[in-house]
Amino acid sequence: MGGPGNNENAALERRLQELAEDRRRLAMIIDGTAAGTWEWNVQTGQMRVNARWAEIVGYRLDELEPVCQKTFITLVHPDDLARSDAALDAHFEGRTDHYMCLLRMRHKNGQWIWIHDRGRVFEWDGQGKPLWMAGAHADVTELQQARQDAAEMRQRLQALVDASDEVAVMATDPEGTITLFNTGAERLLGYSAEDVVGRADPGIFHDPDEMSAYLAPLADAEGVRPTRFKALTAQAQGQTFSRQWTFLRKDGQRRQVRLSISPMDGTDGQRIGYVGMAIDITEIQQARAEARLAAEKFAGAFTSAALGMALVSLEGRWLDVNDALCRILGYPREELLQVDFQRLTYPADLQNDLALVQDLLAGRRSHYHLEKRYLDRDGNIIWARLSVSLVRNERGEPLHFVSQIQDITAQRSSEQRLFESEQRSRITLDAVADLVMSVTLEGRIEYANAAAVRMLAGDGALTLAGHNVQDVLALTTEYAPGSVLDVSVLLDPDSNAVDLHADLLMRMGAATVPVDLTRAWLRDDEGQVRGAVWVLRDDTQQRARQREARHLAEIDPLTELGNRRGFEVHLQQAITRVERTGQAASLMFIDLDRFKPVNDTWGHLAGDAVLWAVASVLRHGVRDSDVVSRLGGDEFAVILPGCGPRRAARIGRELLQTLAALSIPWDKDRLRIGASIGIAPLATGMTVDEAVAAADAQCYRAKALGRNNVQVQGELGELPSEDGEPA
Repeated sequence: MGGPGNNENAALERRLQELAEDRRRLAMIIDGTAAGTWEWNVQTGQMRVNARWAEIVGYRLDELEPVCQKTFITLVHPDDLARSDAALDAHFEGRTDHYMCLLRMRHKNGQWIWIHDRGRVFEWDGQGKPLWMAGAHADVTELQQARQDAAEMRQRLQALVDASDEVAVMATDPEGTITLFNTGAERLLGYSAEDVVGRADPGIFHDPDEMSAYLAPLADAEGVRPTRFKALTAQAQGQTFSRQWTFLRKDGQRRQVRLSISPMDGTDGQRIGYVGMAIDITEIQQARAEARLAAEKFAGAFTSAALGMALVSLEGRWLDVNDALCRILGYPREELLQVDFQRLTYPADLQNDLALVQDLLAGRRSHYHLEKRYLDRDGNIIWARLSVSLVRNERGEPLHFVSQIQDITAQRSSEQRLFESEQRSRITLDAVADLVMSVTLEGRIEYANAAAVRMLAGDGALTLAGHNVQDVLALTTEYAPGSVLDVSVLLDPDSNAVDLHADLLMRMGAATVPVDLTRAWLRDDEGQVRGAVWVLRDDTQQRARQREARHLAEIDPLTELGNRRGFEVHLQQAITRVERTGQAASLMFIDLDRFKPVNDTWGHLAGDAVLWAVASVLRHGVRDSDVVSRLGGDEFAVILPGCGPRRAARIGRELLQTLAALSIPWDKDRLRIGASIGIAPLATGMTVDEAVAAADAQCYRAKALGRNNVQVQGELGELPSEDGEPA
């Protein structure tokens, strides 16, 4: 028969084989992911990367070997190295839990790609300096490009607004606070955008006396007048409201303007604000006065209109045009008057326009509105909003048409870019493997990407929009896998009842899949939460890695029981479960009696044999749901979930009998030990330290009463009976 040494060698060999197998499985898991992984010796610069790391930058792994810190520095954009170094220093100095950096790396084909790099130190040397670091990087080029496209689109839109320096453009939110103030407005009114944006409403520009006279008839029965902003925007509900006003510049100078106010609605039909366009007509009015044209009101309005205007003959020839229309179409006035509107209309839009003209002439309508395309002098397409009415004489006979033409090319271009941006976003979401859904607070699905539709409704389904999320998505938790989670918990912004990153499961038929749920709240124009965007990611591999890491960190190598670190984690979970469910739980402390003489007489190897035997007794003497740990030396602890003090005392007495009968052969002798056991119930609001102190106090009491006995906090005779147990 082999001696103890042979048994230990065999156990060690088995353990080494298990570790090798664990390492092989971990390598397979990493190779199966889409992320590039790396390990870096901070002291020597040595690096180890997987094939995916090299593939992301366009290389085979053998083309980059040997891989070292210099390889990384060579590939990273020079402008991004300082940011990466700063992120590393912050992590090394303990200011951040992880190193994380967005940087550019040169692809083999010469292009720069965007990489999201993340890692952390997992080994430090004896002086507290980082030794080994590991992490992963992912290609986020498409996401970064989408962000840049959106930013460029916003900049181009702002440039278009600012380029209209001949027209003062102001935008407000629904309450009247100025949100946009272009260069034309700055030039007209003498204020800078910084003076007014976010600080004022447009009422400050109006002449007080003129506005007072305008508001007087609008007072209610009690004489209360509406605010300037409310009075003006009330006229612009569903249509553009235009009127001439006297504006006061910042320096006190008066300017006559033609102000047009239009509402702005979001894609959901909700009012998001108003836009006003003001044309300085001071000089035009002065010219009219000097030319004695005050009586020709229509001519003055025609000339000074902010929109393009034209008088058109019944045959389609321009009779008169204003300067705004000349600017829109790019023609001098004299040349434009020689061209008919049909030659300037985009061919595909002409028949629709002519049909509406015939309706006017036939009396089937009094006016019409149309969005159509014109061709300017250089052949460029101009999108316009056309409003046409027919002027008749006193006998009802048609005389000519009056046309208002508003250039909406920039607006259409912005709308097209926005549409394309939304399409790119949807295509991107449909390309990801994660489940993405937007859900109202009532649980109705508004949008689901392709992965969500395929996973939750099957390959043949087209959409989940309109379905209740509870009907298509079954979520549960690791603590209660048999109970379906009420999604109202996830749709309550104030609820923290579920750990969305640690114990959430998604049912797929009879199986469950660990998932990580990320939420982002959606808000309406008033800032109120109206729903949420959910991103569900398969968390199977991550949780497996976390469990394995916790297992290695929380196991006592001698007894293969949980160590103190793992014990404290499980104890905190048990206390939390008591608070959450109200279910009873107990903590048992076990201190071996007569253990020191074993070490003193037979040596520490004999002591280790005793500890191993005791661990085996404890492991097999309790339920599978109980947690057995070695706290150090000859101290052990057992967490008993769902077990009150009376049942715990019975288990303790059974363990005491088994330990008393334990006889461990050693050389020619047999080793025997006893134990003292203390038990304390776990209570709501209790901390880990308080629970440990309570059970330890009972164990100390057991030793003081002569050892080899069980003591429970409180008198057992006073403890209530538990279900299924006699009192």
